[in-house]
Amino acid sequence: MFINEIFDKKLKKPLEVKVSKTYIAENEDLELYGEGDTESEAIEDFKVAVMDIYESSIIYDKYHLGKAYKNKFMEYFD
Repeated sequence: MFINEIFDKKLKKPLEVKVSKTYIAENEDLELYGEGDTESEAIEDFKVAVMDIYESSIIYDKYHLGKAYKNKFMEYFD
């Protein structure tokens, strides 16, 4: 499955997300995941995880991510 937007943020390129049978949505490129009792809950949890990184690290530089990861992460955002 591909995600083209996360909440109010439109992505520059689709973010591939795999949802397992145990309802874990993950993206290997960004090493992020979300989980839930249903596929849609797992996707929503994944989106929250992405936005946590975006807001905390990219906007506020809270976690001081490495430059390579920040660059990889920002490839998905306008």
